[in-house]
Amino acid sequence: MKIKTLLAIVAIALLPLTAGAQSGHDLQDDGLRGAVKKVDAVLYEAMYDQNDNVARGDQLEHLVTEYNQKGHRRSQTYLSVAEDIIFRTRYKHDGFGLTTLEHVVDNQDRVIGRTYYVYDQDHTLVEIYVEDAERQVESRLRLHHDNQGRIDQRSYNDHVNEIFRREKYLFNANGTINKAIIYDRSKQKIQEKRWEYDAQGQPVSYTLYDYTEAEPEMFVTLYEREYDSHGNWIRCTEFEVQGDRRYPTFTTVRTIDYF
Repeated sequence: MKIKTLLAIVAIALLPLTAGAQSGHDLQDDGLRGAVKKVDAVLYEAMYDQNDNVARGDQLEHLVTEYNQKGHRRSQTYLSVAEDIIFRTRYKHDGFGLTTLEHVVDNQDRVIGRTYYVYDQDHTLVEIYVEDAERQVESRLRLHHDNQGRIDQRSYNDHVNEIFRREKYLFNANGTINKAIIYDRSKQKIQEKRWEYDAQGQPVSYTLYDYTEAEPEMFVTLYEREYDSHGNWIRCTEFEVQGDRRYPTFTTVRTIDYF
């Protein structure tokens, strides 16, 4: 995958679905509890062994996120399997503690991209856009909020600022997302997503309904998590459901350091 594509994916993935006006506290926006200093997350393949127990396979991804004592993200570092730096993002914040800019640098500390965060007068995040090394806009993400400050729509715009995907969200009473409806460039409904959550507010199931084929398809993913004493998850295994059986696909292990 090209670096510039990764930049757009990273910016979108870091934005919680339930985020509204940012808190100015990245730990909270990232769903973390306590005085977190660093999160070291490694993604592995997962499979059943001969005894039908979940076993860890090859390492696939490695991400290290560091925070300062104010709860602001300092940096994120993407590492190869050999632990070489692929690229790193460095964050800037304004006087309210809101993220305003990410500089993305390669393994030789050269700027290869920038991500900008745009707020309205109420300090509500309304847009994210990504630039490549030549300062050309690669993509834009525009956000709409409901009267409770929750993001209820995301519009994904291409480099010429045309919408190619739109997601609309419906919420549960506790503010978690019940489902998302996805439309393509021609405003046709192409997907629907639904979630269920555990007591900590983390997803335990995710169901995708895909309407892009003549025969609609349904895909179900289940999640099993382990938590530390602060209430942060430190292990998450994903399972793909096929018929009446589930198969492990990925396991993420997080080592969390606290101040």
